[in-house]
Amino acid sequence: MNFRLIGTFLGLSFLATNALAEDNSVVSMAKEKGVKRCIPQIEHISNFIIDKKAHGSHATWNKDAADNRMYSSLSSKGYTDGDSHVSVIASINSDGKCDTYYVETFALAKSCLMAREKTYKDMEFVGTLNDKTIVLKNAGGANYYLSPQGTANNICLVSKRETIYQ
Repeated sequence: MNFRLIGTFLGLSFLATNALAEDNSVVSMAKEKGVKRCIPQIEHISNFIIDKKAHGSHATWNKDAADNRMYSSLSSKGYTDGDSHVSVIASINSDGKCDTYYVETFALAKSCLMAREKTYKDMEFVGTLNDKTIVLKNAGGANYYLSPQGTANNICLVSKRETIYQ
């Protein structure tokens, strides 16, 4: 594969930030690289999901048409008991509007059944995926996916996902 050709189409950036910065790293990288039309949506989602947490981000975008193509970031968001991964993706749709979604993934040191009963007990049960992953929905419309991990299923991989259409 020709890596120069790939470099022509994709830009990569790493940036760490702390809670004192004006923009979080997801927003600042998008602005620096020429994304304009999706900035309000990227700000809204990344400010909501990253909040004031310490984090570092890695992003990709189209170097030749950053404002017309998909912008994608993955952040490592710090918690006291470990980090989560947060993906924020924004793209201009065929109507010229910006569609966005985020996914935050983290591991809990408990079974998914225990997490369902204790941590996520107020959420609506939607169903299962692959006969193992529990699918839930919170009152705001975000989906949660609880997937058992480990040989004793004593770890729960949780992914929170929400899609926002402009």
